[in-house]
Amino acid sequence: MAGEVYLLWLLPVLQAVAAYGAELSSEACRDMGFSSNLLCSSCDLLGQFGLGRLDPFCRQCCQEEAQLESRKHYPGAILEVCG
Repeated sequence: MAGEVYLLWLLPVLQAVAAYGAELSSEACRDMGFSSNLLCSSCDLLGQFGLGRLDPFCRQCCQEEAQLESRKHYPGAILEVCG
């Protein structure tokens, strides 16, 4: 219940920020419940759950799939020291 009240208070503030085109910080996104690896394609699903009003915030917190692919993670590395 407290989380819902917080979101209801925070929503108008974030709408004002979105109206001016400012990007949300990673902390603000996290506080709203968006993860750091949120894909923008996931924002398209909000309307199916009656959460379409969160779409502008989702778009400010998400990463395009192409951006995510540019980050390559390797399972390990071998460091060889020649000397």
